[in-house]
Amino acid sequence: QMTPAAAAATAGSGGLSAAAAIAAFWSQVVETQKTQTRREATLPIEATADAALVLEYMNSCADLCRSDACSVTLPATEQATADAAIRVVVEPTAASSLEPPPSPAREAAASTTREAALEQMMTWFTGALMACEIGDIDADADDAATDDETFVALGRSLLHTKSSEVTFAPTVQEMHADLWRLVAESDYLLDGSGGAALFVAPAFTNFEIFDDFSLLVRSGLRYLVSPKIEVHVYHPLARSERLRAPMPTVHIYLDNEDLFADGDGTLASLLGSM
Repeated sequence: QMTPAAAAATAGSGGLSAAAAIAAFWSQVVETQKTQTRREATLPIEATADAALVLEYMNSCADLCRSDACSVTLPATEQATADAAIRVVVEPTAASSLEPPPSPAREAAASTTREAALEQMMTWFTGALMACEIGDIDADADDAATDDETFVALGRSLLHTKSSEVTFAPTVQEMHADLWRLVAESDYLLDGSGGAALFVAPAFTNFEIFDDFSLLVRSGLRYLVSPKIEVHVYHPLARSERLRAPMPTVHIYLDNEDLFADGDGTLASLLGSM
């Protein structure tokens, strides 16, 4: 079975967008993990998407599943291209606990509300903007230009943030499902009109796994949605201080010179999109 969002996309276009297909793929994986039962679905791919590219990315995602008590079977590229559809079969290979080992960081994250998580991130983003030394006459010319560019880029992406998702999903697979569902429902990313989506995962405290997660997501977004998409990743344990945010976060932004501010970058605007 597909998610409601995926079914709506299918009904409206005769097939799934690449993002909706990936969201549906992860939905099948998550349900298999939860129920420990075999699941299968045929995902029709809309004409404007490349079924072969979608399948290639799904194969990369399937590699992640194989290491976590789950087996995914996908068709050959020629079959997917000919059918303009991808048949996904997911089977449990071993019983596994969905809940990760307890940790103080995860316990603290679990007590965080969606509103509090967004508020913390917006406060942090505001501080990051203020830390940019705009027009500093004492700074080196190159450094000053970099600060100015950082300020404009960050400020513009925040100003045009139109939707958000705060997830407390217990598994990496469910994190992928939540993020791709957010993308699939963000028409402004899919049709090129531009805007930003903010994905916050307070419980995603393991930096190495989060780093792998973000790399896979970044490649998928640029490969399947738009090569112009900017993916900014933040984490409390990030190696770079400027990326060390209070919450694990992925900020997805597609710029457009004709972009108008449907969102205003405030907490109220973000909460209104949830």
